[in-house]
Amino acid sequence: SQRLSFQLALAFAAEQFPAKLLPEFAVMCMDAPSTRLMFAIAILCVASTVSAATVRTRNFVVTAATDEIAQKAAKAAEFWRKELSEQWLAQEMPPWKEPCPIKVNVGRIGASGATTFSFDNGQVFGWNMEVNGSLERILDSVIPHEVNHTILASYFKRPLPRWADEGAATLVEADCERAVQARTLNQVLKNNQRIPLRNLLNIKEYPNDKMQVYALYAEGYALADYLVQQHGEQGRYVYLHFLQLAHEQGWETAIRKYYNFKGIDDLEQHWGNWVMAGSPRLQPEGEMLADAGQPESATPNPGMEYRGQSPDELQPLAMIPRPLRQTAKPRKETLDPTSGLAPDVPELPAPLPIPARSANSGEQSPEWTQFPEKRSRIQ
Repeated sequence: SQRLSFQLALAFAAEQFPAKLLPEFAVMCMDAPSTRLMFAIAILCVASTVSAATVRTRNFVVTAATDEIAQKAAKAAEFWRKELSEQWLAQEMPPWKEPCPIKVNVGRIGASGATTFSFDNGQVFGWNMEVNGSLERILDSVIPHEVNHTILASYFKRPLPRWADEGAATLVEADCERAVQARTLNQVLKNNQRIPLRNLLNIKEYPNDKMQVYALYAEGYALADYLVQQHGEQGRYVYLHFLQLAHEQGWETAIRKYYNFKGIDDLEQHWGNWVMAGSPRLQPEGEMLADAGQPESATPNPGMEYRGQSPDELQPLAMIPRPLRQTAKPRKETLDPTSGLAPDVPELPAPLPIPARSANSGEQSPEWTQFPEKRSRIQ
């Protein structure tokens, strides 16, 4: 009992106290009787709860250890909700009926997040979000990733295939996080653990096998990136049209209509060739690239990571360039707010004619810095 109490206290302290105070706290716990130790743990728990700060905005209720962290996270959540809804839907979504709670856990832990919600009769409810990691990664990767899930859920009002949902959410993460997925995909291919496209398209739940989860995230990101790039500025609009038609008429029909491939097998061949070529930046017909330079070389790390933590440890791969994140210009004049796939969400504008498929060498993306200036995320 005494040993268990000590372990519980130390585990709690590791999350709450600075690292330099842990040795002193450990000595105190070892010297304390069991009853006194459990009382101290209770006091710490109460103090932690009382000291937590809560910030409310129009669409979020954010709880964090300090008011400063809660304010930053709340500001980031509202910023990304507006920014990403404009990127995907060409205009900001209406406010939710009920705000989404966000629990923010800042610490020396890997960047991760989880968002839960329910669907019923064409409505989404029961939002709940938790984000973890360094404050920098929470603001520039975890929150936009999780908010992206809420935007697509609000639009479709139904579950999406896992690859499509996770792939789209990973597209909006910071460069260092997307580099993790690029490196993971290299490892998946090297170990012959790739999920065939026909299987990937129809995965509705996360696999039980951890390595298959890695593959799902990495392949989902690569496929979403490839499809979105096919249509340049309209890539995200076309992507959502594609997912809706696939839901109604199947993948073969949707692939032929929106991406000009013969079907799943043809898409898999072209996509696979693109990945093996280093995922070069695609250049849709009529568009110019700002920079066709090759990225810096780096030695791939054979280690597998689910989500990254420190951008200083992640370098762009020689094989896979990291494309510059761009924001598509909203086309509000084409929207009809009274019609759509889901209540209160406008229908997407009609895609432009399908461009010819072509590829070019990639361009390296500078790091995301400024927040929350929408057009100033690069140095």
